[in-house]
Amino acid sequence: MAIITYWNDGKTETGQSMTIACVATAIALNYNYKVLMINTKYNDESLQDAFEPRNNVNSLFTKGKMDLATGISGIAKAIMSNKTSPEIITNYTKIIWKNLELLTEKNVTKEDYEKYIKYIKEIIKLANRYYDVVLVDLEGSIQNAEIKQILNMSNINVVTVTQNINVLDRFKKTKKENSVLTENDLFVTIGKYDEKSKYSVKNVSKYINEKMVFDMPYNTMFSMDAPEGKAADFIVNFRRAKAPHINAPLILSVNRQAEQIINTIKEQQRKIY
Repeated sequence: MAIITYWNDGKTETGQSMTIACVATAIALNYNYKVLMINTKYNDESLQDAFEPRNNVNSLFTKGKMDLATGISGIAKAIMSNKTSPEIITNYTKIIWKNLELLTEKNVTKEDYEKYIKYIKEIIKLANRYYDVVLVDLEGSIQNAEIKQILNMSNINVVTVTQNINVLDRFKKTKKENSVLTENDLFVTIGKYDEKSKYSVKNVSKYINEKMVFDMPYNTMFSMDAPEGKAADFIVNFRRAKAPHINAPLILSVNRQAEQIINTIKEQQRKIY
C-alpha cells in the first residue's frame, strides 16, 4: 500500500534504524497494519538486534524463523529465477508479531551483498503488494542511481538529521540540488533529540524551510533496551506513558510520527480515488 523510506547520507549517525524500529512498532500496534521493515545497509544488524532478545523468557517477541541468511539474498535468488509472488516475501522475513516483520541480511560477503542488493527495488515493490506499510532503512550518497530510484518510488521520504548546523546545511544543499527529495511527501526527523538545544523542532523547521519536522528524543532506557532486542517491548510497555513520566517524550514523539505517516498515506489514497 505505501513505501516509507528513511534516508540519510551516511556521514552522520542519526539513530535512523532505531527510529524505524519505534515507528514501525507503533504503526503495527496502534493501527493493526501489516508492516515490514527492510534493512538495505551492508553489515549493519541494528534493526535485527532491536528485535532479537538475548533472553526470550519474558519477551513479547514472537519466535520466528531464526536463519536470516536467506533474507534479501533468498528473495533476490527467487527473482533471478523468476519464481516470485507477493506472498513469497514472508518466507524470508524475521517474524516479530503477526503483523510486524523484518527483512534483512547477514553473514554475506561484500561481493554477494552487492550482487543481491541490485534487486532491492524489485523486492520493495513486491513487498508493497503484500504489506500495508513498508519502511525502508536506506543510507548513502544521493548521487547513487539506486538510492535515487528508491526515493523516487516511495510514498513518503523521511530524511533523518541531527541538531548540528553542518548536518542541517548539508540537508539544505542536498534538497536544493536533488529534486527527488521533494517530488513526494517529505518528512524530516531529528534523531537523538535534546529539547535543551537551540536547534528545536520549531527552529529547525524554520531554518530548513520544512513543515513536517519531528523529534526523536534521546531516551536512556530505550538506548539500553534496543541492543538487547527489547525495542518492541519498550513501545508496548510504555505505550500509555504521559508527562511527567520519563519515557513519555519518546513515546509521544513516536506516536506523532506514526500518526502523520498514516494520515499522509490516507490523504494520498484519497487523491488517487
